[in-house]
Amino acid sequence: MKKSLLLFLLLTGNFFLFGQNFALKVKLHPNEKLKSKSYSINSEEKLSKVNQKFKSNGLVACYPNAKNPELAKYYTIKGKGKKNEVAQELMALGMFETVVEEDTFQIALCTNPEPPVNDTWIEQGWANNYAMELIEASCAWSISKGSSNIHVGIADTEFEDTHDDLENQITNLDGQSSANHPHGTYVSGLAAPETNNNIGISGIGYNSKIAAHRIPHSSGGSAASSSIRDAIWNLYQDGRPIISVSWTGTGLDVAAAEEITENGTVLVLAAGNTPTSTNHSAIANIPGVIIVTSVNADNEHGPSGHAHNQWVDICSPGVNVTTTYTSNTYGGCWGTSCATPIVSGTIALMLEVNPCLTPEEIELLIEESADPVTDAADFEGLLGSGRLNAYRAVMAAGTRDYNNTTLSGNQNLNAGYGFNLNNVSVGNSSNINLDARKEVNINGTFEVPLGSIFSIDMGSSIQTNCQY
Repeated sequence: MKKSLLLFLLLTGNFFLFGQNFALKVKLHPNEKLKSKSYSINSEEKLSKVNQKFKSNGLVACYPNAKNPELAKYYTIKGKGKKNEVAQELMALGMFETVVEEDTFQIALCTNPEPPVNDTWIEQGWANNYAMELIEASCAWSISKGSSNIHVGIADTEFEDTHDDLENQITNLDGQSSANHPHGTYVSGLAAPETNNNIGISGIGYNSKIAAHRIPHSSGGSAASSSIRDAIWNLYQDGRPIISVSWTGTGLDVAAAEEITENGTVLVLAAGNTPTSTNHSAIANIPGVIIVTSVNADNEHGPSGHAHNQWVDICSPGVNVTTTYTSNTYGGCWGTSCATPIVSGTIALMLEVNPCLTPEEIELLIEESADPVTDAADFEGLLGSGRLNAYRAVMAAGTRDYNNTTLSGNQNLNAGYGFNLNNVSVGNSSNINLDARKEVNINGTFEVPLGSIFSIDMGSSIQTNCQY
């Protein structure tokens, strides 16, 4: 059940102002000194009018008892009013060298992760869970656990669809079986094995499903590029929003890769398992094509021995990552083949909170939300944007920002995570409802005219109105 947090119904009069508390940091001019040790704004004649006008609580030292005399020049002033007006009046006093905004809102580390999963091999410590921990999966799951309507397309060898952790996850299995090579089973167990089911292991995709397409292959796991191309193209034709490819090539012409991404499907491709691998370089720069290399449990790339080059977009766990094995067992997986489906499963969560995302936007959000790789300095410019952080990627996917604008008319706006409003007003005779899954942040000036409605609902929203 959704919980309504806030409702403004204003019928007469002027604008209602909300969230206009300000906090400014000031620095005294080098020759300026405060007379009072209490730093009360009333103790300074020049500041008394500012105090009265903006109901300030006075100047407070930013660094009390600092040994560096320069730090003693910094103070914070808080009150109620428009911060730009306050800043102008403070600067006009001639006492301050600088006046800047003190409180800007930062993304907090996850403080409310999902409870530990009950998957037996993880719960009993029989298998490592470092990959999920490193990418902050439990925090990502506090926002989204995916959806059975979102399928990760996997083009690979054989898939053990009777495996305890895959039988409910592989909902489509196309292509003819050929040699008995388990690579597809390994990859599937990293994209979206059944999670929190009292069996086996967990995986980032959680409730997301798998659309598997077999590629004709040899017993050693090699396949003709035309066969890989056909499997990818069939998944695209079936409308799969994500296609995960853990092969050294795709067989796709550049124009084919462009058509796939331009029509709403992300291609997530393995960078290769040797330092000099240049897999997929011909299509790597197409927006919506994501090239993945690996890190180990210590968030280091070097020990992996895997690819690093200018075409890599992101790193992901790919050294001894626990996954599904044949004969209903589990074991470790090494290679960018293993890192790639973890990125694909994360994208499934991103699309659950915001199905409006384009492949280009997905790639950008994954890159912008990445964490640093510990030994990135040894591979400058060769590891993409860093290491996947699923939590931050899903949060970014489900966040809608409105800056310096007016929301007008009758609108119900949805966000799979939350809203950031910065200097926003509501139009006259308007009815604006924000439906957010987790939070709404209101910063700067916020104005609702009398006669308009502004409301916030907190629930299980996803992005539904894509034109914005």
